[in-house]
Amino acid sequence: MHWNTKIINPQDLINIARGDHKIIYKYLIQFQELIPQRIDSLKENLKVEDRKGIRQLLHQMSPQIQFFGIMDLVKPIRQLELDYETMPIEELNTLVETVIIKLNLAINDVNSVIKENF
Repeated sequence: MHWNTKIINPQDLINIARGDHKIIYKYLIQFQELIPQRIDSLKENLKVEDRKGIRQLLHQMSPQIQFFGIMDLVKPIRQLELDYETMPIEELNTLVETVIIKLNLAINDVNSVIKENF
């Protein structure tokens, strides 16, 4: 199995699945289905400046983000989880936009892994 990825580090996924291609595929498809919906929800919450909604979404996504080894996102998400109420709205927007960009890149990685291996 060849993983030509820029954002995701599949090591945890491979270890948890014990190299089983069916299980790996199932998790990849799940990521492909859930993350775009969550990105849309994040954008909606940003529009209406729903800080609590943003925090809840990021908290829900955290395990998947760590599971897929998207390390660049752990720090900004942790910061948002802690400071979501007090952070200036511009900073909140910038952080969430960064998260969305990286999640879109991760989706591209997942799409290419599926295309090249399954």
